[in-house]
Amino acid sequence: MDAASEVTSGEDDRAVIEAINARTGAGLIRTGRSEEGTLGGAIFVGLPDGREGVVTRFVGPLTGSGDLAVEARRTATILELVRSRGMPVPLHHAVVVVGEDVFMVQERLPGSPLTKLTPAVLDAMIEINDRFTGLLADRPDVPTLPLCLTEGGNPYPRHEVLAGHSDRSRRILAAILAVGRELPGEPAGNDLVHIDLTPPNMLFDEEGVVTGVVDWNLGAYRGDRHLALVKARFELEWGLRSEQPSPHAVAAAERLDRILADRVAEPDLRRYWAHRMLYQLHWALPFAPPEVVDWHLGVAEERLLERQ
Repeated sequence: MDAASEVTSGEDDRAVIEAINARTGAGLIRTGRSEEGTLGGAIFVGLPDGREGVVTRFVGPLTGSGDLAVEARRTATILELVRSRGMPVPLHHAVVVVGEDVFMVQERLPGSPLTKLTPAVLDAMIEINDRFTGLLADRPDVPTLPLCLTEGGNPYPRHEVLAGHSDRSRRILAAILAVGRELPGEPAGNDLVHIDLTPPNMLFDEEGVVTGVVDWNLGAYRGDRHLALVKARFELEWGLRSEQPSPHAVAAAERLDRILADRVAEPDLRRYWAHRMLYQLHWALPFAPPEVVDWHLGVAEERLLERQ
């Protein structure tokens, strides 16, 4: 098996680094791995000048040119712009194509991720997310995240997954389609939207100050920044539906629900939840174990059917 094949399979971090070095002469040295974040984490590397770096695989936006390398470079330039305005996002040193994959070589920011969304972490997340307001006013080329409420996207989220699974999923799909017909179009706005804004993708120092917002491997989008908070609220459901929910999780969820209700018009919040549950279900229905599928269907029913 050659290096490119090993990279595509994702089975060997060293093959990734060797392939990047062969193509760029970067001289990266693998130093470890982060298990947090999308796609099972990132590869930690050392740069020849002694700086620490991170290598991640770029998955790409759901819209745009359709060329992963082009979209990765656009994401890198957007983050460079955002970074120049004082936001704690990583500098991207290189975008490297290896076989069918695209990798981003970036700086390793200080700090560590937190795994729990407590009220204090929530406040930090909201503050940093508010700083994304209007950052893309002069970047009309940045795509808006497609909600896909009236028709499936390419490659996802796909309506046919819900249509073919069960009566429960078809009822949920009907509710999603109804929301899309009532509120057509995509979210307006010039905010920068991080579509996976969760605690593992934020870095904190020992005093609880945010030192980095990372894991932009799904691309950078324009629109309403509050869409990112709906993803954060969904993630809280995992803890809330356990047998003994953490008081911190309960308090954070209640606070976030109040903030979303105060800041986002009810029709827009409804379509944000419709998008979030469509996105989650298109992944969970074909791949997750039965108990996780049932859990997702339950959340979707509560958000989209019981509140109609």
